[in-house]
Amino acid sequence: MSKVKTIHSFSIDHVNLHDLAGEKSHVFSNNDFSMVVNGSPIRGNFLHPGQIYNVPEGRIMMMLEGEADISIDLEDYHIEKGMVVVTTPDIILELKRCHMETNVLAIVSKENIHIGENIIIRTDATQWNELLRMAYLLWDVAHHSPFRQETVRSLLTALVSNIASIKSEMNTAEGSSIPSRQQQLFQSFKSLVNLHCERERSIPFYANMLHITPHHLSTVIKQASGQSVMYWVNRAVILRAKVLLKTNSMMSYEVAEHLNFISSSAFNNYFKRETGMTPKEFQNKE
Repeated sequence: MSKVKTIHSFSIDHVNLHDLAGEKSHVFSNNDFSMVVNGSPIRGNFLHPGQIYNVPEGRIMMMLEGEADISIDLEDYHIEKGMVVVTTPDIILELKRCHMETNVLAIVSKENIHIGENIIIRTDATQWNELLRMAYLLWDVAHHSPFRQETVRSLLTALVSNIASIKSEMNTAEGSSIPSRQQQLFQSFKSLVNLHCERERSIPFYANMLHITPHHLSTVIKQASGQSVMYWVNRAVILRAKVLLKTNSMMSYEVAEHLNFISSSAFNNYFKRETGMTPKEFQNKE
């Protein structure tokens, strides 16, 4: 069996960002908001290749220099200069490889800034310069005394919204434009799934949360994503199961109980149906 990896917490609470980010970085941090410019995962001390982290806060990261290979919720990405990464709260993150000269601009809000989904995009020069100007305005405003909490929150929300708009424009250019109301409902649905999938896996539950009928929910999600409601629910549940199986010493029956299955055999059958292998086979797989 492959070695089970330990999952570490990567929260900005109770840490000294100046020590973590590296001596060449610029750091601002208070009880509401933190921002690092020219932070380096390698020269600093905040991410170690090969370790798995639970990241409780939503974050924005802009790649200023260098390149890296990362895994977000068990999906692999190659990121490099000019790319922007926005992550929802409570992701599972692994830094697999990082160039020594990698520098990032990273932003974390301790308030709940709405981030509907993880976003990983490659920007063009115009988009990149626009986002940098917004980020540096946020940096300047954050340094006002007294701290302008509402202004910082508004600017941060605008930055996240602008990144999401850039992604939406990219999708439109690629011929995958989605009506705005459908897109909003789809994002709200996925956010609810991420919050409740460990306990709830029924279409009526999510329809009720969104104040629509199950039939309407099924129709909208199919039109918006090309996939069924249960595809997204099952995808989220399997992700949670894989994380528990790979990063904890849980047995299959413990995962089944954690994910609210009626029995270990029901979970085993579900997992094999969705992945083509049993939980034990997945744990043994490198």
